[in-house]
Amino acid sequence: MRIFKSIFTNWKIAKRLLIMIAFVLLFRLGIMITIPGTSINSSEAFDSVSFIGIMNILGGGGLTKFSIFSLGVSPYITASIIIQLLSSDIIPYLSRLNRQGEKGRIKSEKITRYLTIFIATIQSLAIISALSASGYLEIEQYSGASGYFMLTLIMVSGSMISLWIADQITISGVGNGTSIIIVVGIVSKIPTMLINQFSFFVGSSEVAEQILFGVMNFIFYLLFTFGLIWIIAFFETSERRLPIQQTGQGLNLVNDKQTYLPIKVNPAGVIPVIFASAIMSLPGTIAQFFSDTQGATWVIDNFSLTAPFGICFYAALLFLFTMFYSHININSLETSENFQKSSTFIIGVKPGLETEKYISKVVTRLSIIGAIELTTIAIMPYLLTFIGIPSQIAVGGTSMIILISVAIDTWEQINARIIAAESTVQQKTKIYQKETNKKGNSETILFD
Repeated sequence: MRIFKSIFTNWKIAKRLLIMIAFVLLFRLGIMITIPGTSINSSEAFDSVSFIGIMNILGGGGLTKFSIFSLGVSPYITASIIIQLLSSDIIPYLSRLNRQGEKGRIKSEKITRYLTIFIATIQSLAIISALSASGYLEIEQYSGASGYFMLTLIMVSGSMISLWIADQITISGVGNGTSIIIVVGIVSKIPTMLINQFSFFVGSSEVAEQILFGVMNFIFYLLFTFGLIWIIAFFETSERRLPIQQTGQGLNLVNDKQTYLPIKVNPAGVIPVIFASAIMSLPGTIAQFFSDTQGATWVIDNFSLTAPFGICFYAALLFLFTMFYSHININSLETSENFQKSSTFIIGVKPGLETEKYISKVVTRLSIIGAIELTTIAIMPYLLTFIGIPSQIAVGGTSMIILISVAIDTWEQINARIIAAESTVQQKTKIYQKETNKKGNSETILFD
């Protein structure tokens, strides 16, 4: 209740929320505008197990209507993965940029944006080819190479506008704009998904007993889903606290006064799920340009989440990305050096190399737990379909993890801004009281 009260009483936070809502609505408006001269015949192509379905999730749901924002932010996500991987001592120039602080980050971001345009072009051509060849997309106004050029130009332009909207949400709104754009597409599908699930359980039966049985099954399904949401939220908010102390302050073991270095059970957050999904879409994107070959057919069939190979590959990506990004988010060497500069140490651990090794070991252990949790829940719906459970009622999956993780992260950011605002008000109040006391004392002296 305190947070909700603070949101409505603090204009700065309320303003940020309104800005975020305004840009989300702008993005949703773009999602509703179909590219002129085209039409989608069926929604079957956007099943989440196909490469187009995965890109639809990452893009924010724009492909369903083949809108001007069809690609969304998915090209930027793919470009970010490539640049981050190449910055890991693979390309020396990018590695140097990574160590140059804010200036290096700005240059690296420019390179990522240029790469985004190239990837958006490739993805546009692949999607147009795949949907046209399968008969899902009808191109009425455009034809030949000029038609492909115009459609690609519109899709790439829409992607860059989507990225601009995401940037405005990050800078002026609340939360990570790229993640919120993805979540918007997921949330928009929830009503339709619930209707389909209710129809599956209840069906068209007119017998009272069968209807009651179907409703009970639907309620049980919802309870199971809420339980799964609780499990994801539990892992996302759980953390290991390492007690820390500053040199010269004396050992403090009182729990309510102890300072901690918090490390989440899943230090990588939602990044591994988004990045693994983006990587899963790459083989299918490339294969669309060689669709007549036997190799391309094998890639399309096996790199989908309906094939055992595709599921295993996706699970391996999730596990590896979680381990990799956990150590990127919590750099043990950098943390150890910062501790030494501020004369801080972990209680019971020597500063320097031992602190670095200790933090690295803790992060590795926690990230293994986080990787198992993420991987299990992400591949759960695809595994359930193998034992006969229909895909429309199989719970879990990438969308659920992204939705809950981003919601928690956004909520924590709002809470952090509220605490910072309250702290600022308290400091100003103390300064005002001190000035008032000084003025009162001086007036008393003059009177005497």
